[in-house]
Amino acid sequence: MSSKVQVSMAFLEGVRHLIDELRGHPLDKSTLLLCRALEDELDAKERALERRRIFSEYKSTAPGSEERERARQAHLDESNIHKDWRSSKETPSSP
Repeated sequence: MSSKVQVSMAFLEGVRHLIDELRGHPLDKSTLLLCRALEDELDAKERALERRRIFSEYKSTAPGSEERERARQAHLDESNIHKDWRSSKETPSSP
């Protein structure tokens, strides 16, 4: 079962710091595997936060501006949308 919950940035930074501290010591196999799993989850969360930041920048920038287009392209890049599937410019939505 996979549930998603919100946690503070301080918590994420604390877990990252704890993992870094553990790396300075000899680790048994199960602790090493746990550290790797935690790092993978932290990396995924950081990527998701960055995608959300870029998307928010895109949506909050004035339509038609160069900044909006730059943020749109960055969002598409972060979302791994293949360049062949993208329009060259943002198309206005129909009413």
